[in-house]
Amino acid sequence: MLSRIFWIGLAGIALIGGMILQNGGFLFGWDDHDSSAKVERSIEERVDRAIDRSFDELDVQASDGREIDVPAETKRAMASAVAELVKAETDLAIAKVSDGSEEELNAARARREKARAEVDRMEEQIRKLDRASPSERDALRERIKREVQEDVRESVKASVQS
Repeated sequence: MLSRIFWIGLAGIALIGGMILQNGGFLFGWDDHDSSAKVERSIEERVDRAIDRSFDELDVQASDGREIDVPAETKRAMASAVAELVKAETDLAIAKVSDGSEEELNAARARREKARAEVDRMEEQIRKLDRASPSERDALRERIKREVQEDVRESVKASVQS
Protein backbone atom coordinates (compact mmCIF):
# COMPACT_ATOMS: atom_id res chain seq x y z
CA MET A 1 0.00 0.00 0.00
CA LEU A 2 2.78 2.39 0.92
CA SER A 3 4.57 1.67 -2.36
CA ARG A 4 1.41 2.53 -4.32
CA ILE A 5 1.09 5.86 -2.53
CA PHE A 6 4.77 6.51 -3.24
CA TRP A 7 4.33 5.85 -6.98
CA ILE A 8 1.11 7.89 -7.17
CA GLY A 9 2.88 10.77 -5.41
CA LEU A 10 5.83 10.50 -7.80
CA ALA A 11 3.48 10.52 -10.80
CA GLY A 12 1.71 13.61 -9.38
CA ILE A 13 5.02 15.41 -8.91
CA ALA A 14 5.98 14.53 -12.49
CA LEU A 15 2.66 15.90 -13.80
CA ILE A 16 3.02 19.15 -11.86
CA GLY A 17 6.64 19.48 -13.01
CA GLY A 18 5.54 19.01 -16.62
CA MET A 19 2.85 21.68 -16.23
CA ILE A 20 5.40 24.10 -14.81
CA LEU A 21 7.82 23.44 -17.68
CA GLN A 22 5.14 23.92 -20.32
CA ASN A 23 3.90 27.18 -18.81
CA GLY A 24 7.33 28.79 -18.65
CA GLY A 25 7.97 28.37 -14.93
CA PHE A 26 4.40 28.97 -13.72
CA LEU A 27 2.05 26.38 -12.33
CA PHE A 28 -0.94 27.81 -14.16
CA GLY A 29 -0.69 29.65 -17.50
CA TRP A 30 -2.65 32.79 -16.64
CA ASP A 31 -0.44 34.98 -18.77
CA ASP A 32 -0.99 32.86 -21.88
CA HIS A 33 -3.37 35.47 -23.28
CA ASP A 34 -0.82 38.25 -22.87
CA SER A 35 1.97 36.32 -24.56
CA SER A 36 -0.26 35.15 -27.42
CA ALA A 37 -1.46 38.74 -27.95
CA LYS A 38 2.16 39.92 -28.05
CA VAL A 39 3.05 37.23 -30.56
CA GLU A 40 0.00 38.10 -32.67
CA ARG A 41 0.90 41.82 -32.66
CA SER A 42 4.49 40.99 -33.59
CA ILE A 43 3.35 38.85 -36.50
CA GLU A 44 0.92 41.53 -37.69
CA GLU A 45 3.66 44.18 -37.53
CA ARG A 46 6.01 41.99 -39.57
CA VAL A 47 3.32 41.33 -42.17
CA ASP A 48 2.48 45.05 -42.36
CA ARG A 49 6.16 45.93 -42.85
CA ALA A 50 6.49 43.29 -45.56
CA ILE A 51 3.40 44.63 -47.33
CA ASP A 52 4.70 48.20 -47.10
CA ARG A 53 8.05 47.15 -48.58
CA SER A 54 6.29 45.30 -51.40
CA PHE A 55 4.61 48.52 -52.55
CA ASP A 56 8.02 50.05 -53.16
CA GLU A 57 8.90 47.19 -55.52
CA LEU A 58 5.54 47.12 -57.32
CA ASP A 59 5.69 48.31 -60.94
CA VAL A 60 2.83 50.30 -62.43
CA GLN A 61 2.30 50.11 -66.17
CA ALA A 62 0.15 52.16 -68.49
CA SER A 63 -2.29 50.45 -70.83
CA ASP A 64 0.34 50.56 -73.60
CA GLY A 65 2.89 48.74 -71.42
CA ARG A 66 5.04 51.72 -70.43
CA GLU A 67 6.19 51.80 -66.83
CA ILE A 68 4.89 54.75 -64.79
CA ASP A 69 6.89 56.13 -61.89
CA VAL A 70 4.38 56.17 -59.02
CA PRO A 71 5.26 56.90 -55.38
CA ALA A 72 4.71 54.14 -52.81
CA GLU A 73 2.08 56.23 -50.99
CA THR A 74 -0.03 56.38 -54.14
CA LYS A 75 0.35 52.64 -54.64
CA ARG A 76 -0.78 52.02 -51.06
CA ALA A 77 -3.73 54.39 -51.46
CA MET A 78 -4.75 52.65 -54.70
CA ALA A 79 -4.49 49.22 -53.07
CA SER A 80 -6.60 50.45 -50.16
CA ALA A 81 -9.20 51.89 -52.53
CA VAL A 82 -9.38 48.64 -54.51
CA ALA A 83 -9.69 46.61 -51.29
CA GLU A 84 -12.56 48.84 -50.15
CA LEU A 85 -14.25 48.42 -53.54
CA VAL A 86 -13.95 44.63 -53.31
CA LYS A 87 -15.46 44.68 -49.80
CA ALA A 88 -18.30 46.92 -50.98
CA GLU A 89 -19.02 44.68 -53.98
CA THR A 90 -19.02 41.66 -51.67
CA ASP A 91 -21.41 43.33 -49.24
CA LEU A 92 -23.74 44.24 -52.09
CA ALA A 93 -23.68 40.69 -53.45
CA ILE A 94 -24.40 39.27 -49.99
CA ALA A 95 -27.27 41.73 -49.52
CA LYS A 96 -28.76 40.67 -52.86
CA VAL A 97 -28.38 36.95 -52.19
CA SER A 98 -29.72 37.13 -48.64
CA ASP A 99 -32.77 39.08 -49.76
CA GLY A 100 -31.73 42.15 -47.82
CA SER A 101 -34.13 44.97 -47.27
CA GLU A 102 -34.27 47.88 -49.69
CA GLU A 103 -32.49 50.01 -47.09
CA GLU A 104 -29.60 47.52 -46.85
CA LEU A 105 -29.34 47.31 -50.64
CA ASN A 106 -29.27 51.09 -50.97
CA ALA A 107 -26.58 51.37 -48.28
CA ALA A 108 -24.48 48.69 -50.02
CA ARG A 109 -24.90 50.44 -53.38
CA ALA A 110 -23.89 53.79 -51.86
CA ARG A 111 -20.80 52.22 -50.31
CA ARG A 112 -19.92 50.63 -53.65
CA GLU A 113 -20.34 53.93 -55.49
CA LYS A 114 -18.17 55.73 -52.94
CA ALA A 115 -15.46 53.06 -53.27
CA ARG A 116 -15.69 53.18 -57.08
CA ALA A 117 -15.28 56.98 -56.98
CA GLU A 118 -12.15 56.62 -54.82
CA VAL A 119 -10.64 54.08 -57.25
CA ASP A 120 -11.42 56.42 -60.15
CA ARG A 121 -9.82 59.33 -58.27
CA MET A 122 -6.66 57.29 -57.67
CA GLU A 123 -6.56 56.23 -61.33
CA GLU A 124 -6.77 59.88 -62.34
CA GLN A 125 -3.90 60.76 -60.00
CA ILE A 126 -1.77 58.03 -61.58
CA ARG A 127 -2.65 59.32 -65.06
CA LYS A 128 -1.62 62.83 -63.96
CA LEU A 129 1.69 61.42 -62.76
CA ASP A 130 2.22 59.81 -66.16
CA ARG A 131 1.53 63.07 -68.01
CA ALA A 132 3.31 65.39 -65.57
CA SER A 133 6.80 66.83 -65.92
CA PRO A 134 9.40 65.83 -63.28
CA SER A 135 8.82 68.97 -61.17
CA GLU A 136 5.05 68.52 -61.35
CA ARG A 137 5.49 64.87 -60.32
CA ASP A 138 7.50 65.89 -57.28
CA ALA A 139 4.87 68.44 -56.26
CA LEU A 140 2.07 65.91 -56.78
CA ARG A 141 3.97 63.29 -54.78
CA GLU A 142 4.32 65.69 -51.88
CA ARG A 143 0.61 66.57 -52.02
CA ILE A 144 -0.36 62.90 -52.10
CA LYS A 145 2.03 62.16 -49.26
CA ARG A 146 0.43 64.92 -47.15
CA GLU A 147 -3.06 63.64 -47.97
CA VAL A 148 -2.13 60.10 -46.95
CA GLN A 149 -0.55 61.36 -43.72
CA GLU A 150 -3.69 63.38 -42.94
CA ASP A 151 -5.88 60.34 -43.62
CA VAL A 152 -3.73 58.23 -41.30
CA ARG A 153 -3.88 60.88 -38.57
CA GLU A 154 -7.67 61.10 -38.86
CA SER A 155 -7.97 57.30 -38.75
CA VAL A 156 -5.79 57.10 -35.66
CA LYS A 157 -7.77 59.86 -33.93
CA ALA A 158 -11.04 58.13 -34.80
CA SER A 159 -9.81 54.77 -33.52
CA VAL A 160 -8.50 56.29 -30.29
CA GLN A 161 -11.81 58.05 -29.66
CA SER A 162 -13.86 54.89 -30.18
